Amino acid sequence: YYRAKEQAQQAVVSTQSTGKGSDISIWMRNIHLAGYGVIVGLFGVFWTDGAVVQEKGFFFGYNAWVWWVIAMQAFGGLLVAVVVKYADNILKGFATSLAIIVSCVVSVFLWGFVITLKFSVGTALVLGAVYLYSLPKPATKLLPN
Repeated sequence: YYRAKEQAQQAVVSTQSTGKGSDISIWMRNIHLAGYGVIVGLFGVFWTDGAVVQEKGFFFGYNAWVWWVIAMQAFGGLLVAVVVKYADNILKGFATSLAIIVSCVVSVFLWGFVITLKFSVGTALVLGAVYLYSLPKPATKLLPN
């Protein structure tokens, strides 16, 4: 457990240092990352549905909803890149958590989602963490030698 936690922390530090400390633009970084994703994704598509893709084409079955989801995922990826570039991963985590909570609350009104006790406790913890994180740092006094 501790080794995995340490590796995750190193990955976060590495991501932040390369994102904030390099001269590569967000656009070029996203193109590099998308290139790897396209290679892996195409391999998966042709491995599982290669015959269907060759027969009917890659975009068979795409409709307006599919294109909408693709556009929203692309926008979300760019938004995450901007947050990581100009803020930090902790703030990104809080923003993601708040987005999940807002989505669930909206789901109550649109689709009748039922809020459970676990969801309420989780929401309270997230909102408390966001509040504590947003508090200004207290002024520190230096002790005389």
